[in-house]
Amino acid sequence: MLIVFPFTVLMVVSSIHCQKINLVPGNFATDKASSTLCFNPCTLKLGDKECKTICLNKTYKDGSCIGFGNPPSFKYCCCTK
Repeated sequence: MLIVFPFTVLMVVSSIHCQKINLVPGNFATDKASSTLCFNPCTLKLGDKECKTICLNKTYKDGSCIGFGNPPSFKYCCCTK
């Protein structure tokens, strides 16, 4: 029990923190939506520079913090192929 509980908590936090974002139709052209990956909300520690580095390490061409919503209220790190 002492081993299972911390492992379960770690898995839940990990899955929420790295959860992929489904793009809302209309934010990107339809041919780009399938080649775009958005994840982790951008923060003071995760900005455009860090986002681009993560995307390049994931073999994407570029990455930046993109706002979602109308008006944009949340920015997520998005990678493009």
